[in-house]
Amino acid sequence: MTSLVRQRIPHHQQRTGVTGPSTTRDGIDLKRGQLSTRAAQEGQAMCSQPMKENEVPTVTAIRAVPRLLPALRPKNRTLRHARISLVALAMIALAAVNPCQAIDPQPGDWETYPATNVAMGFADFTTSSKLNNTLVGTVPDSHLDSEVGIARFMHFGQIAGHTFGLQAILPFGTLNNAKINGQELSNSSGVSDPILAVGYWFVEDSKQKTWFSFVNFVTVPLGSYDKTRALNLGSNRWQNDIQFDVTKGFLGKWTIDVSADWIHTWDNTEAGTGHQTLRQNDTFGTYVWLSYDVTSLLQHSILPSAQGASLSLGYAGLYGGAQSLDGVRTGAAAGRQQIRMTYSQFITPSVQGLISVSHDVSATGQFKQDVGVLLRVAKLF
Repeated sequence: MTSLVRQRIPHHQQRTGVTGPSTTRDGIDLKRGQLSTRAAQEGQAMCSQPMKENEVPTVTAIRAVPRLLPALRPKNRTLRHARISLVALAMIALAAVNPCQAIDPQPGDWETYPATNVAMGFADFTTSSKLNNTLVGTVPDSHLDSEVGIARFMHFGQIAGHTFGLQAILPFGTLNNAKINGQELSNSSGVSDPILAVGYWFVEDSKQKTWFSFVNFVTVPLGSYDKTRALNLGSNRWQNDIQFDVTKGFLGKWTIDVSADWIHTWDNTEAGTGHQTLRQNDTFGTYVWLSYDVTSLLQHSILPSAQGASLSLGYAGLYGGAQSLDGVRTGAAAGRQQIRMTYSQFITPSVQGLISVSHDVSATGQFKQDVGVLLRVAKLF
């Protein structure tokens, strides 16, 4: 028995960490400093001294700046620009994971099929032109594009009369046209963090069209990561994602999928300047798909040979995931409300094709996706 399970990553989302610049990263100068009693005065001094185009204050200065911002923001755009540059930079890796949604479920992913193995190939394209930071709000003149591929293999067997599944997922691709507050960043390409997973079906009743399943995804920090770069496909930290799903068919042609997950992320100790520690709060996700079987409609109209075709509308919500760098909030988080539409069809009895289009209704603490297009081919054998 097998299942056409979820796509995902690098929960991108959401879900990588601050990459680690040294003193200079992609033209943004990050000067290291020591916390002192003069931090507030140094922050005040910045208000009267012009800054170089690509210069930002030290992390130490950032600690003092939040106390000054309420009074200074209307008068000093330079200080706010500097703070946005550094804080927004801390969000790049989080945004980078989002294009690689290798674990987000597609409709029908958790139904079981008569096969022992499934091989999948994904192509995921996204573009984002708005960046939100929970500390400073919208970061103007920001952009990020991604082209990500995913190779995925699944093997299924039986334990105690129920189906179990083992998975291996390898994302790879490019992140390009990145810009934060008008500052362009170098493109990044390579392999993202691989994911290993094990799942189990507690209920699988094809006659009643009812399935209840569990899967645990472990992200292994082996992807491309350079602490001197602002943009990375790898996250340099472990991540665990526990997911549950209920799939139920009703009224003959309708199916609903409801999923929820809990994501725990360990620390990245090579973040910020390359010697700082990034921590991220737990992230929680909810996913809903409502699908309608259009097979008979196609057979009686334009495609007499159609088999296993469905049209689906979906919603995905992510909550939490606030990040801190050496104990200081960066303004990065995993908040996202997204709507989706998917069409899937079995091209042959053992080959399924799928196309999904998505759009972020809102995003908190990360890039807001304008549009995403996912293509997937699955082979059962």
